[in-house]
Amino acid sequence: MAGFKDLKGQGHAPTLFMAFMYFDVSFMVWTMLGPLSTEISEALALSGHIMTAGEKATLLSLPILSGALLRIILGFGVDKLGDKLTVIISQKIVIVALLTAFFMGDNITYNALLVVARGLGFAGASFAVALPQAGQWYPPKLQGVVLGIAGAGNIGVVIDFLFAPKIAEIWGWASVFGVGAALAIVTLIAYAFLAKDA
Repeated sequence: MAGFKDLKGQGHAPTLFMAFMYFDVSFMVWTMLGPLSTEISEALALSGHIMTAGEKATLLSLPILSGALLRIILGFGVDKLGDKLTVIISQKIVIVALLTAFFMGDNITYNALLVVARGLGFAGASFAVALPQAGQWYPPKLQGVVLGIAGAGNIGVVIDFLFAPKIAEIWGWASVFGVGAALAIVTLIAYAFLAKDA
């Protein structure tokens, strides 16, 4: 039975760590609209747009739906472009989406939020890149441990729901997207230097 000690001297530890971090930050921003839905609704109401229940449901489900569909696209990207380039391209799209929400802030429109939601879908699709990239470095007997480590990055959803409302309460809802963008940028830079294709 393989364990953590068996990872020593195997594979590429920096890539495994960055696959975890990329997955973690991606899942953190992927679900960002959920814990901020009340604040966003209030901001839209102040600008004259009262969100209906259907509009709210569409906005909150769009990142999940686009994330599921984009996993297929990113999977093709992994096969054709390689893991690293696929991550860099998709992470840049996520950063643009986050910065759009941050800079538009209280002036954001519902249609702009729908575009942001689609962009965040690329974060949800990270599943299709992070796990294969981590796994390709390691032999079959270590796949369970390696994929478990990389897959533990989905804890980002919990971090998001714990801290996003608190940040929004102190600095405003748009600042949460700014924090998310900063984390995504730092992760992208670290990933570019540390991660390698197998």
